[in-house]
Amino acid sequence: MVTLLAAVLLALTALPSSAAEKAPAFKALLFTKAVGYVHGSIPAGIEMVKEEAEENGFEVDQTDDSTVFNDAALAEYDVIIMLQNSGMVWDTDEQRAAMQTYVQNGGGVAAIHNTLDMGIENEFPWWDELINGGAHMPSHSPGVLQGTAKVADKTHPSTKGLPERWERPEEWYNFDVNPRGDVHVLVTADESTYNPGGDAMGADHPISWCRNAEGGKVWATAMGHDTPAYSEAEFRDHVIGGVKWAAGAEAGDCGGTVWNGYEKVTLDDDTADPMELDVAKDGRVYYIQRAGEVQVFDPETHQTTTAGKLDVYTGGEDGLVGMELDPNFAKNGWIYLYYAPAGSAEDVNRLSRFTLKDGKLDTASEKKLLDVPAYRDRTFPEPGHTGGAVEFGPDGTLYLGTGDDVPPNLSPDWQGYSPIDWREGEEMLDAARTAGNTNDLRGKILRIKPTKGGTYTIPKGNMFTKGTDKTRPEIYAMGFRNPFRFTVDQETGYVHAADYGPDRGLPTTDRGPEGMVEYNVIKKPGNFGWPFCHGDNQPYAPYNPDTGEIGAKFDCDNLTNPSPNNTGLTELPAVQKPDIWYGYGPSEAFPEMGEGGSGPMGGPVYNYDADNPSETKFPEYFDGVSFLYEWTRNYVKEVRFDANEEVLKINDFLSSAKFNKPMDMTFGPDGSLYVLEWGSAFGGGNSDSGLYRIDYSQGKRSPVAKATASATNGPVPLAVDFSSEGSSDADGDALSFEWDFDGDGTFDSTDANPSHTYDTAGDFTAQLKVTDSTGKTGYANVPITAGNTAPKVTIETPVNGKLIEFGDQVPYKVTVTDPEDGEIDCSKVFVNPALGHDDHEHSTSDLPGCEGTVDTGDLGGHPEGADLTYVLNARYQDGGGDGAGSLTGYAKSVLQPKHKQAEYYDDQSGTRIVSQAGAENGKRIGDVSDGDWVAFEPMSVEGMSQVSYKLSSPYGVGAIELRADSPDGQLLATTPVPNTGDWDNYQATEAVPVEALEGSHKLYLKFTSPQNNSFDVDSVTFG
Repeated sequence: MVTLLAAVLLALTALPSSAAEKAPAFKALLFTKAVGYVHGSIPAGIEMVKEEAEENGFEVDQTDDSTVFNDAALAEYDVIIMLQNSGMVWDTDEQRAAMQTYVQNGGGVAAIHNTLDMGIENEFPWWDELINGGAHMPSHSPGVLQGTAKVADKTHPSTKGLPERWERPEEWYNFDVNPRGDVHVLVTADESTYNPGGDAMGADHPISWCRNAEGGKVWATAMGHDTPAYSEAEFRDHVIGGVKWAAGAEAGDCGGTVWNGYEKVTLDDDTADPMELDVAKDGRVYYIQRAGEVQVFDPETHQTTTAGKLDVYTGGEDGLVGMELDPNFAKNGWIYLYYAPAGSAEDVNRLSRFTLKDGKLDTASEKKLLDVPAYRDRTFPEPGHTGGAVEFGPDGTLYLGTGDDVPPNLSPDWQGYSPIDWREGEEMLDAARTAGNTNDLRGKILRIKPTKGGTYTIPKGNMFTKGTDKTRPEIYAMGFRNPFRFTVDQETGYVHAADYGPDRGLPTTDRGPEGMVEYNVIKKPGNFGWPFCHGDNQPYAPYNPDTGEIGAKFDCDNLTNPSPNNTGLTELPAVQKPDIWYGYGPSEAFPEMGEGGSGPMGGPVYNYDADNPSETKFPEYFDGVSFLYEWTRNYVKEVRFDANEEVLKINDFLSSAKFNKPMDMTFGPDGSLYVLEWGSAFGGGNSDSGLYRIDYSQGKRSPVAKATASATNGPVPLAVDFSSEGSSDADGDALSFEWDFDGDGTFDSTDANPSHTYDTAGDFTAQLKVTDSTGKTGYANVPITAGNTAPKVTIETPVNGKLIEFGDQVPYKVTVTDPEDGEIDCSKVFVNPALGHDDHEHSTSDLPGCEGTVDTGDLGGHPEGADLTYVLNARYQDGGGDGAGSLTGYAKSVLQPKHKQAEYYDDQSGTRIVSQAGAENGKRIGDVSDGDWVAFEPMSVEGMSQVSYKLSSPYGVGAIELRADSPDGQLLATTPVPNTGDWDNYQATEAVPVEALEGSHKLYLKFTSPQNNSFDVDSVTFG
């Protein structure tokens, strides 16, 4: 062993520091062996490390002899610099094992350029997993090209001095998978600034990163191909900063974009239509529910209580929709609520201040601050577009977002466009009357300064000074359709606001653009365009539905409001351009946003506090970052701005987690992110809604508790079997269990799956506590209502999935059974009709009664060919039991159009969507081969006698089988595929009989064919 070590040391070239009298900061091994392609830049790299070692006072040994890879020799080094290595540079299994042991013992690795593409993923897969998070390099740019790298992490030692947009020549590596989530991304390549070649990665192209892995530290850059790179001051700083971090000589966090370092902790999964939340300084989480409840989650007891309930009107999107705690809440107990008062004689939504005393909402303490017009169904069919977000600024001013209060879906004349109806008697369809009106509070972000006495004053700096003719001084920003969610940066005072747009895809027409959504960073008062301009200031045009006349498009730079319904100024401020905008399809400007239905939400801005002692606070990497989240697309993005306050980069955040229609989020005093989720169905009443906390745990993960019960309600005595099945610990630690059956704070059982009988009527919270071997805990609650049984609500007719033509008169019948209530009072049964569009619904007014008829043609307002359904949502709230609270039952029936676009499937296998102008909606199902299928759910063929398809095929082979419940389920119809002459020649097939089948099903179109890619399908029609 001594002889071997001596031989290894003789093979090393020592590159001593000039500061010989001073102990080196750390010791590095520079390994330069290449057995594949040998980069000509290796000597320049060696020289760079030698010079930097002299300058930075560390010691380095350089070698290309792999015998240095043994445990004794490697133990001498704090970091191994792997420079431009290629091929299998380790000769033996023992050398590879020594490399692994070195990392597992806490050693550091800095990998440069070709070391990320050594081509040994089959022989030694551990290496690419360690360095690249499992990604591989299939190709690079065609040569060394000038390009731009974007520096996201401004705090890491390897990036803190780099320019945000780093322009440099490079041979830009591509990777087969994006390593974000497995590595902490430091720098990305901007492919729009160079030719990435055939394996382009798209908008997010990591090029340098770091990670903590298997006990060691790994820093890697795919840059450094060419010799001149090693003379670049910024590249040298980048590499040496990475070396210092990997050696442990300089601190830096490398977990910000590593998803397994976060925990999404369930706080309350027994929520009902949660709307907005805030976190008090003591850690209690306050959130509101649309039906009027103010809820409080206590982190000490891990339970939620109801502080109080307001009596609210819930038509359309109204209810209790907004809340914010006073900045001095800990002392004054003030909470601001924005709601639709049920008993109001006027159609308004109200902003009021209430006081919370001893955990209870004192409704008598109400101080009414501001009423905003909000039409109800007694005046006009419920419009929606309520807005409702309430936020405080850092200067104590209070912001309120309001929607335009104009029906988005009640007239086909305005399908997918801004509603600006200037005909006599049609003022309710005119958003120029509200959002574009300087004398109206709707379609605005308002700003006021609350007073101690419960009134408000107008702060300086709003859009209009008090007393200005034809204006409202409360207006801070105008021209919004529905600024549903925004936040105020507590450092800058900037308002980060999202705004929704019409439901219409491309193309732009003489009347206006596609439906666009916006994300605005509002730094000063401004006009954001709606209903005259939207998106990147694309104009709409006046339109007269009676004559079909389309006027000249509005001038967004010299905007006027000529509406006869306008009570404000005619000349309007110029329209401000949003920071981010996108529509239904992929965005050329912001491809990171994806495609599909759009529901942007202006999320919180994180302000890092190094003095915050919380162990779960988000890292400094996110300092100043805005979190934009998508209600429709179910994701969260980090938006990074540069020094000029322009968008630098949009990145995924925690894409491994499920966000189920995120409704609100904010950072708490602990630096953790608190999230409300609406749940899967647009109409509410979701069992999968909830309140969550996202912690930055970094290896200190808590166990996850899962609790279920065999019964959650019923008459007493109520026997319940509890289960902890699904509880787990990500680190594999052993778990212990404790159950508190009645929520009194005393644990009653240590069994994993105990039983308990509730002999006394009441509302209880059964709590499961799980503890791992390190002492970390997780909690789960199960609400138990003993003494009352939840009502069972059933829509007898129409069947779920009934096929209709819009305009059909459809009778409905709802039945309710409830043991405690006995005979049901049908006046307390409500049915809410809604227009389903893509994955959301436009709710209307409640219809009381167990029976009735709906006109399915009264919910227009979406473009021809849109993915539409007609939805009936039924509910009934019972009267409770003796000593037990009331419970609500729900039911839903979705009515499908008889003529359905094939691409609007709910599930598929083997096909793809093909864009083609001649298709009915510009798209069709393609790549159809034998055994492929698409499916629709729910769907019922009750009352249908035939089916036909519109398709294209140059071959005329194969068939379409209509099947129920599975691809091989009951065969209902078979349709031969005709030869249409060409892929773009469409033909309707002859209608074939459909076998009778009752009930709701998942219907499959299964494709059979003797050859691949034999036909395309445009639509299906039932009759």
